[in-house]
Amino acid sequence: MARKQAEDYGERRLNILNKAAELFAEKGYARSSISELATACNASKSWLYHYYPSKEAILYDIMRLHVTELVTMAEEALASGGSPKEKFRTLARNFMEIYVNAGSKHIILLNDRGCLPKDLRKEIMNLQDQVVKSVVSLVLELNPSLDKAKNYQKPVTMAFLGMINWTYIWFRKDGSVNQEQFADLAVEIFLNGFMALDSENLSN
Repeated sequence: MARKQAEDYGERRLNILNKAAELFAEKGYARSSISELATACNASKSWLYHYYPSKEAILYDIMRLHVTELVTMAEEALASGGSPKEKFRTLARNFMEIYVNAGSKHIILLNDRGCLPKDLRKEIMNLQDQVVKSVVSLVLELNPSLDKAKNYQKPVTMAFLGMINWTYIWFRKDGSVNQEQFADLAVEIFLNGFMALDSENLSN
């Protein structure tokens, strides 16, 4: 007879992922051990293995859930009402919300994807491609002329994503600009250029 799962099984798995994300982001996945993770969870290694069969499985789940959230946020922005620019602002704000509140997971996605075996790494890359395709769709709404310049669609999209993907390095919640303000700033610079910025469009 199979062992019945505890009612809080999913919650405990999520707690393991959160603790692991903090540990892996701080020390690096390769330099982190299951023993250290067990200590961080105030548990034993055998307890961890009840929820995850390996450290690799934990790494995969951290990345999968993080990128799936980005996919969902991108799709929600596309489906939202309003003009293309309003959708684009929603997307930037959604992404910044994730990056600010899940910085450790984003660090792992950027730095440790290569630690996964090829098949699992491909799954994560496919999810990332879904994110990029959603943003490309929105970029084409903003500038339909790019439909005839297919070679530039992804570079233009990645130029924008590059503005916000690396904010984990320097952005602070208690800084002079909050996450929504920075998301709006990134949109303004991307759409209108740095030289077009003035006090009026920065304060709106």
